[in-house]
Amino acid sequence: MKKNSLFISFLFLYSLYFGQLNGPESIDFDPVNNRYLIANSSNGKIMQRSSNGTISQFVGGISPNPYGIEVVGTTVYACCSGKVLGFDLTTGLQVFSVNLGATFLNGITHDNSGNLFVTDFSAKKIYRINIATQAFYVFAQSLTQSPNGIIYDAPSNSLVFVSWSSSAKIKRCSLADSTVTTILTTSYTNIDGIARKANGDFYISTWGTNSVYKYNNDFTTTPTLIVSGLSSPADIYYNDLTDTLAIPNSGNNTLTFVGQSTVSLLEQNASGVSIFPNPSANFLFLTSSKNQIARIELINESGIISGIYPVEDSFEVNIDVKNLQKGTYFVRLYDKKQILIGIERFVKVN
Repeated sequence: MKKNSLFISFLFLYSLYFGQLNGPESIDFDPVNNRYLIANSSNGKIMQRSSNGTISQFVGGISPNPYGIEVVGTTVYACCSGKVLGFDLTTGLQVFSVNLGATFLNGITHDNSGNLFVTDFSAKKIYRINIATQAFYVFAQSLTQSPNGIIYDAPSNSLVFVSWSSSAKIKRCSLADSTVTTILTTSYTNIDGIARKANGDFYISTWGTNSVYKYNNDFTTTPTLIVSGLSSPADIYYNDLTDTLAIPNSGNNTLTFVGQSTVSLLEQNASGVSIFPNPSANFLFLTSSKNQIARIELINESGIISGIYPVEDSFEVNIDVKNLQKGTYFVRLYDKKQILIGIERFVKVN
């Protein structure tokens, strides 16, 4: 097994959150408000971590306790026993509630068509929920191992999920016909979370070794050890905006960040980059007052790259966005040395 010394050298461990984090089970990033959200599975709260590292309560009094959480648009959705609840990211008010009659909902993800997918750990099922209509049904069932973390994989039009078991399996569920296939039978025990990087790499967290490992996009290479010495690492998240892997340690109530986690979006935006008009329906004009722009990436709310634009070195660039789907996007700009020089958010309208 390979060991990634580069990632280890950028490890930041936040371990003084006792009393604030209580059974942190899942973490996700809210790009609009530039913060991480963490589900406290032991006291009915969703906490928030600001860009300066401050932990505070976002929503309290959630019953049943939240486990897996997923940010979609202006709402964070939470698995709460047999229900999925949703909370407005601005007000914290509950705006969504669907009782699936499930046994123990744990992992959650969403596709690009307005659907949530949640794993029922105890009943060994996967549910599909239409966000707009709140209609739901069992999408896959009779799974051989308890499904835990789950992630949408757009290139394969499928769900990739991990299992809680000895010799835990990583499986794929086709969105076309619900067919479930085994990608890999691992040597690990009790895999909890799975995350996907925009380049296609996958990350898994396992309680068996208290570690996180990285696989390539088709799971054909030897896994790389990213970080060990964790404490019951739960439902992880990869933040493509800052190239940071976020890990909740449910065993000792801490968070671990691997990567450039100390650089906030607001700090990066101080680079003199601006975009207009915003919102935009057809074209974006980008300017940089300090560095010439050589490459542009557009990333949607799921962290998936929606467009890559290599350009001639320039301080002013315009790009065509009329074919993008409506929604919130982030624009990452790089100079000719492929150094990130700025991040900006824009809203695509029809």
